[in-house]
Amino acid sequence: MRRIKLARTLQRISDFLPRKYPVKSRAGLAEQPFFVLGSGRNGSTLLNRMLNQHSELFLPSEQYFLGNSIIKYKLYNFLIWRDLMKVIAGELMKVTGSHTWDFSAEEIFDTLNTTDDKSLQSVLEVIFRTYGLKNKPTFSQWGDTTPLNTYYVPELLSVFPNARYLFLLRDGRDVVASYKRGGEAYLGKLAQPQQAAIHWVHALEQYQMLRKKSAVLLIRYEDLVTQPEVELMKVCDHLKVDYEDRMLTYHQTTPTAPMYQEPQHAKILKPVDKSSIGNWQKVLSEEDLKSCTIMNPWLAKFDYR
Repeated sequence: MRRIKLARTLQRISDFLPRKYPVKSRAGLAEQPFFVLGSGRNGSTLLNRMLNQHSELFLPSEQYFLGNSIIKYKLYNFLIWRDLMKVIAGELMKVTGSHTWDFSAEEIFDTLNTTDDKSLQSVLEVIFRTYGLKNKPTFSQWGDTTPLNTYYVPELLSVFPNARYLFLLRDGRDVVASYKRGGEAYLGKLAQPQQAAIHWVHALEQYQMLRKKSAVLLIRYEDLVTQPEVELMKVCDHLKVDYEDRMLTYHQTTPTAPMYQEPQHAKILKPVDKSSIGNWQKVLSEEDLKSCTIMNPWLAKFDYR
């Protein structure tokens, strides 16, 4: 978080300098992307798999380069275009662990270097759309469900002010319980209940900020798993696409991304169910709950009794 704050400060200082290349495309995008934000451990993988069944939508597995790419594009905007694209392509290198895609910088560098539309918006459009076409040639609209994007709301809005935003909310206690069960070996400090609680609250603070600047759609995990058809209709309406029944059959297709083969994602191969609601009562101790009191006002605000 400190690293993000420092980079953001440097980037804001650079905003006062003349910009060689624009952030937004002068020609505009033919189709705006969409972003599902949230705390993580909130059902974002489930929603990703559901929406990916839609004939018009494509959502990749998680990536961790988007926020950094936006900041670095603004910081290094004084470079010639080819060198600036080396910086952006560097964010896509597999060795950096910046994404879970079957994709490498070499596949995209020549296209980025020779594009006529030299803007950040166009660059990111090319990256996501190129990868999308490898996996789903017929899609028209791409989206992203990476929870890490929630830390970069100001950056996302600066590049995609007209994108469609959704926020996937889950009972903070169940989120904390899920992080705890994941263990520190896999999730680091977020496996500590107090740190997970702080993380959940921060995500909601970002949601409140986003509400002031965008017509963000709030989706509750509990509603998604108890009445999936109703909630998916809301999502489709927000994304301006028709609802398709095939979204409920996500478990009948096997995702190819390696991250979906990990044990914690085993449930995406099963039909939707509500068995995870209220798991915190089995996982969190009284001591855990006492260390998470920072969540209490927010739990009450969103009617989690």
